[in-house]
Formats: sequence, structure tokens, C-alpha cells
Amino acid sequence: MNAVTRMFEQVWGGRSLREQVLLGVAGGLVLALAVSVLVVQPLIGFNDRARDDYAAAMRLYRSIQDDARTYRLLAAEAREETDTGRSLRAVAGATALRHEISLARMVPADDGSLTVNIDRADSRAVMAWLVELETGFGIQVASSTMDRAGEGVVEASFVLRRQGGGR
Repeated sequence: MNAVTRMFEQVWGGRSLREQVLLGVAGGLVLALAVSVLVVQPLIGFNDRARDDYAAAMRLYRSIQDDARTYRLLAAEAREETDTGRSLRAVAGATALRHEISLARMVPADDGSLTVNIDRADSRAVMAWLVELETGFGIQVASSTMDRAGEGVVEASFVLRRQGGGR
């Protein structure tokens, strides 16, 4: 190390004062460039990316809020449109007849739900019936069990509720 230091002192001492100042300024500029490239620019880039990510997250959040508000309005309108004043039992029975499904039992519960048992019915007709209840009347399946009773035939039990828990 001593030899390297002596060699550096000889080279530095062999330069004129003007060359020493210019080399010092050049070294300072190289150091400033290295600090800028290795420290400052990554920090600025990180800050910019964080700001952009935050702005994108806020746009997404506002979009979700708007969509949720729209969904609540549409769901309220759908409940108003589908609430024909008919009981859950009447709607389930009438739509089951349209789909040629024979309901074995319908048991209303205290919470406004209706338990429907089907002994044997075409599986496609049962699925179409459930879709019609959901889309046409806002009646949702709270729980269900379906067992295969033959080729394309099922035995099922459903607990039905109106959206919003209404009767």
C-alpha cells in the first residue's frame, strides 16, 4: 500500500497546479454523477412509481365505489320491480309448474325463507327454475343439496330467500 501511495504522490506532484485543479474538478464531477446515478435517480424513480401506484389505486377505489353504488341502485330497482306482492311460496310454486317440476314439500321458516324439497325432476329444468327465480324475482338460493336420482334426474332440497331478506 505504501508503494501505491508513493507512486500516487509522485504522479500528483508531477502535475502542475492547473492540472491538479482540473483533475480535482473532474473527480468531483464523476463523484457527483455516481451519487446521482446510484442514489438520487433510484430514489426519485421509486417516489414517482409510488405516486403513480397510489393514483392508480385511488382511481380503482373510486371506480369500485361507483360500481358498488350503481349495483345498490340497480338491486333496489330490481327488488321494487320484482316485488309483485306475491308470497315466496306462490312465486316458487308457480314457476316450478312452468318448468314442469313437482314440488314435494314447501316449508316456510320464521326468518322469511322457504325450504323446498323436490323428489324427482329433470336436472336442467331445476337449474332453469333456479335461474328464473334469481333473475326474474330476485329470489336467491341460501343453501342447497342435490343428489342424482337417475340419468338427468335429481332429488333436491333448497332454502330460498328474497334479496334483502324480505318475505
